[in-house]
Amino acid sequence: MALPGTPSLIVLMTDFGTEHWYVAAMKGEILARAPDAMILDLSHHVSRHAVDQAAFILHCAIDSFPRRTIFCCVVDPGVGSGRRSLVGWAAGWGFVGPDNGLVTPLIERDKNFRLHEIKSQIFRNERVCATFHGRDVFAPAAARLLLGDDPRMAGPRVDDPVRLPPIQAENVAGVVQGRVMMIDHFGNAVTNVQQFGDEENAAGQFEMTLRSLKLTEIDSIYQEKPKGKPLCYWGSSGFLEIAVNYGSAAETYGIQIGDPIAVRFSPR
Repeated sequence: MALPGTPSLIVLMTDFGTEHWYVAAMKGEILARAPDAMILDLSHHVSRHAVDQAAFILHCAIDSFPRRTIFCCVVDPGVGSGRRSLVGWAAGWGFVGPDNGLVTPLIERDKNFRLHEIKSQIFRNERVCATFHGRDVFAPAAARLLLGDDPRMAGPRVDDPVRLPPIQAENVAGVVQGRVMMIDHFGNAVTNVQQFGDEENAAGQFEMTLRSLKLTEIDSIYQEKPKGKPLCYWGSSGFLEIAVNYGSAAETYGIQIGDPIAVRFSPR
């Protein structure tokens, strides 16, 4: 449920890119309704239509934001179809976006989420373009939530939002089988292999396989490897990352988003 007090800001995440006017149009719709709104960009370079990647980014970033932050997330390959549009609260954070699984990181933190389908004209533009719900539905709804409107005013309650499979990699017969979720600006491959427990991580046999790359130890910092050499380490969000010191792992080894990764770990 929503926490008492005034929402602090709206955070936008889309797969729109920043070279065109789409993101600016969303911000304009918000500011037209809430001129004093604080708007922050989480990312607008999510891979096209990659709902799972967007949810992964939200999962990694959300705990850095104060409660009452409103996340307006528009990675929406089903725009214009019969999929529902959501607005509401979970774990003290606000959410606005399509009902395609993007909300999963929030509702995993709060089983008592309060989400509603956007039906009311108050929460959207009078005219809605079938291909731009970011501007005509989600931006106006985020502004209404920021202004304190109760999401119950938007439409019927949604108790069965679409949920994505667990973000974390699976352990199958002692082998953690995951995949590359994103490639960052430095060419580092961020996977969904979550950090082992401290006791297991302290010692043991480790083997990571990703494309042609095999690594047998986990490093702490880049400088533990010579310039141009590969390494893997637990990233800031607790997931395994693969890098090349002073280089790009993606370019060096041809790593792409979605590539499978296998990790074997045998504690001593």
